[in-house]
This record gives sequence, C-alpha cells and structure tokens, in this order.
Amino acid sequence: MAGDYTSQFRTLFTELQRYLRLQKRYLALDTAEKLVVILSTVAIAVVCFVLGALLLFFLSFALALWLGHMMGNSSLGFLSIAGALAIILYLVYKQRTQWLVMPIARLIVGLFDRTEKEQESGNDELPEEEGV
Repeated sequence: MAGDYTSQFRTLFTELQRYLRLQKRYLALDTAEKLVVILSTVAIAVVCFVLGALLLFFLSFALALWLGHMMGNSSLGFLSIAGALAIILYLVYKQRTQWLVMPIARLIVGLFDRTEKEQESGNDELPEEEGV
C-alpha cells in the first residue's frame, strides 16, 4: 500500500515538473512573441518617421521657394512655411495624448489582453513536449 502511494507521488511529481517546464517554455515563447510585435512596430514607426520627415523637409523647402517666388522675396516664403509648421507643431502637441499616447497604450494593452482572452476561451493548450 505504501508503494502505491509512493508511485502516485512520483507520478504526480513528474507531471508537476513537466507542467512547470511547459509553463516556462510557454512564457518564454509568449514573451518573445510580444517582444517581436513591439520591436517590429517600433522599427516600422522609425522608418515611417524618417521617411515622413524627409518628405516634409523637401516639400516644405519646395513650397517655401515657390511662395518666396510668388511673394517676390524668398525669406517671406521660408518665414510663412516656418509659421505654418509652428502652428502644426502646436496642434500636435496639444493633441499628443489623443494622437500619440492613447494609440500606443491601446497597442500594448491589446497585446497583453489578447493572451488573457485566449486563455479564458480555452486556447491555452500547450503542445506535447518531445522526449518526455
């Protein structure tokens, strides 16, 4: 009878070890997935920002030259564009929470909330570990 309990405890201990190994592996894969999503989003944002800044620079330069030509003084064209960009900068600054902070927060919360919803729906089954 004591041998029966010993084998049951040994089986329970083995299954617990296996479960903990699988949970550790799942956590590592889940963290890696989230990190890949965040880093790829940051990389895309940086590329878009750099290209957008270059585009804005050249368009602003061309528009300033054109306005300067139309006004008869290139300095006035550049001053007009600088004023317009200052107004745009002010508007973006005033709306930074709605336009920048909240979308980033929703992305990160959605990334972590998705896993919880999958686990609640029963999609948290782990694949069989090979060699066990």
